[in-house]
Amino acid sequence: MARRFFINESDINNDYVTITGSEHLHLSKVLRCKIGDNITVGTIDGLVLDCCIKEINKNKTIAQIQQKILMAKPNYNITLFQAIIKGERMEWAVEKCTELGVTNIVPFTSSFTTVKASDNKQAKLNRLAIEACKQCGRVFPPVIDNVVSFNQCLNQLKSFSQIFLAYENENSSAKDVIKGLNINENIALIVGSEGGFSSEEVEKFKNLGAKCLSLGKNILRAETSAVALSSVIMYELNLWKKDF
Repeated sequence: MARRFFINESDINNDYVTITGSEHLHLSKVLRCKIGDNITVGTIDGLVLDCCIKEINKNKTIAQIQQKILMAKPNYNITLFQAIIKGERMEWAVEKCTELGVTNIVPFTSSFTTVKASDNKQAKLNRLAIEACKQCGRVFPPVIDNVVSFNQCLNQLKSFSQIFLAYENENSSAKDVIKGLNINENIALIVGSEGGFSSEEVEKFKNLGAKCLSLGKNILRAETSAVALSSVIMYELNLWKKDF
């Protein structure tokens, strides 16, 4: 498999692409790619370019485009609403949910969040998501929002047709709650922070139509819950398959 790198559309000039910044450094210093190597270059809008490296210098790499493919966007929409958690754990949740295929991630604050909103840097999370895409071969990185308030979270949830809340005090099994889920629906997943949600917050989610479900008898960390909930939804939607 050719090495994969992300660029902006403005970096494409006729039959050539210019790779700069951290992607160039990764290509030249870490991977030690050479002139003549084949690489795959992509944009966040789904344009995939098979390229051959023609020049590597101190500040940039220039590659010639061999083939262009415009990929279709995923035919599903799964947004993870994650109450903000401590830095490394939030980063891990973003990385793993990106690998699983979540299409959007919305960090938000709630009553029991102990992390300041400023501690969850959108730019860094976006970089981590792109790195995860490169590792797993995903074309479209998830859209990661800035941290929103609990009320802003509630307002955004109004546009979703299916809302699922991982709640430690719920007895209904995930298998029963998500049964028959349709891939064409706009799906929201809600996961709390280390402290979970207050009963008042849970009621507000329920008033919007959220379906509470259990992830088992064991108390999972917030980031593990995000991965577990995303995984069972992907499985129910039959997304764990390869399309050839």
